[in-house]
Amino acid sequence: MKYTLVLFAMIAGLFACSSNDDFLKEDLNGKLFPEQFYSNQDELDLANNALYQSITHFYCADYNSFVVMLYGGDDITTPYFGNVDYIQYDTYVHPAGNSHIEDGWRDAYATVNVANGIINSYHKAAETVDEQTLCEYVGQAYFARAYVYYWLVRTFNDIPYVTTVRESDKTILKTSAEAVYDSIISDLKKAEEWLPYRWTDVKSMAGFTKGAAKATLASVYLSMAGYPLNKQACYALARDKAAELINNQSDYGYRLLDNFADLWKPTPLTNDELVFGLFYNKSIQANVRAPKECRPVQFGGWEAYCPEINFFLRFPEGKRKEATFVSEFPLETGFYTDIPVIPWPEGKPMLSWENIMFKHPYYFKMWEMEGYEGENKWVPAGESDWNCSRTSPIIRYAEVLLIYAEAQAMADGAPNALAYECVNLVRNRAKVGLSNGVNPHVDDLPPGLSATAFRDSVFVERGWEFAGFEYASRWFDLVRLELVEDAAKEQPEHTFLPGRSPAEWPITNPPTRASYFSPIPEADVLLNPNLGQ
Repeated sequence: MKYTLVLFAMIAGLFACSSNDDFLKEDLNGKLFPEQFYSNQDELDLANNALYQSITHFYCADYNSFVVMLYGGDDITTPYFGNVDYIQYDTYVHPAGNSHIEDGWRDAYATVNVANGIINSYHKAAETVDEQTLCEYVGQAYFARAYVYYWLVRTFNDIPYVTTVRESDKTILKTSAEAVYDSIISDLKKAEEWLPYRWTDVKSMAGFTKGAAKATLASVYLSMAGYPLNKQACYALARDKAAELINNQSDYGYRLLDNFADLWKPTPLTNDELVFGLFYNKSIQANVRAPKECRPVQFGGWEAYCPEINFFLRFPEGKRKEATFVSEFPLETGFYTDIPVIPWPEGKPMLSWENIMFKHPYYFKMWEMEGYEGENKWVPAGESDWNCSRTSPIIRYAEVLLIYAEAQAMADGAPNALAYECVNLVRNRAKVGLSNGVNPHVDDLPPGLSATAFRDSVFVERGWEFAGFEYASRWFDLVRLELVEDAAKEQPEHTFLPGRSPAEWPITNPPTRASYFSPIPEADVLLNPNLGQ
């Protein structure tokens, strides 16, 4: 299938939301109606390209819009004094008027609209397109719709569940989170059945594939086992779905890369650990997971996010920590206006993170790209370096391994040998790297752990492995395990939590269960009181 990205505006009249902030308001003037489209493969290609264009925009082209809630995790804070939206989520203040959450909400439902158009009308091409190809088109739409709804339900809980291209702005009701999860599962099962193992074009094995659908199902089941649904039977479903990928590597081809740092190289576009990734082309649809977002201002950055201090201090030493953070900076005096000389002369002093302006280390994962490898990472970011063409990893095989480990222990009452093997592979790569996938056994978990102790160890490992703005986020783990309140304390009751340093933004209202979910944007509530909080 074609994957040449086209401007979403080419078919914006078909799918896009109205230009104002509410996604539900109808404006039918000048629209090309779905009944006039999808009648042949060219039109399905156009719709399919728009689907990818929309979901890539939702994930990585709007700064921190849809991921602003991740600031609630104890792994992320923001030095950005001027952006109240970030600080609100970092301190558990969730106003319905947060502009970033409004943008994320709008972009999410724009993607849902594109997917709905394909799902509802793809059959019109049945006379000209063979059945397998049609299934692949609609399978991609089911996957995209399910994945976006998965983010929406974890962010807002009860939400409007829209299955048509347009809905009335004054009559739609919220759907319960449980019903939304049921619909997500239904969509993913269709995607799992109809998508291929891999594509033959640039989407390769990291686009919308059978393996991506299975991995997402495993993640969905794991979430359902925790808060707010607390469906304990879903642990077994998560275990079994993750096992399908682990036990059939010849079909799927996934493995851990030997070196954690290789995951963040700008090339190649895909690798064996990438289960689901989104591809970007800077000239058409750029990825903003680029150096400016997570660099200090001294190096031309926006410093939109960085790690919380205690999370960084608790992070175990090794290859993974070296690739995740920057903690020493070549500033001669530490003044805010200093700009380093490039290359930094040998023997010049390096300042620790305690001596720079915000007094925090910074994330390096999303920093490295063309022109910033190795010592070039100290080159001050230019005006054009706020975006890039790097692939954004959404699901990595490491997540599949850790889902299996946690779910198996909780489903069966104790971790089995495979669960230990899965988590130890991730732990040992973090320390020294792997050699052709062979576990060096330098930092295994102790044997004989109870199910809950093992689960807690996997939770900690997930936090380190997916630290920062990865999509297997620490925030969602804190929510599903009901740890948000404890993680916000200086001295948590759970000793595996690092606790919040007094150096972070002060929390005036400690989080409660009400802090777990974002309010629906106020612009939509004003138009439709049925969406009220």
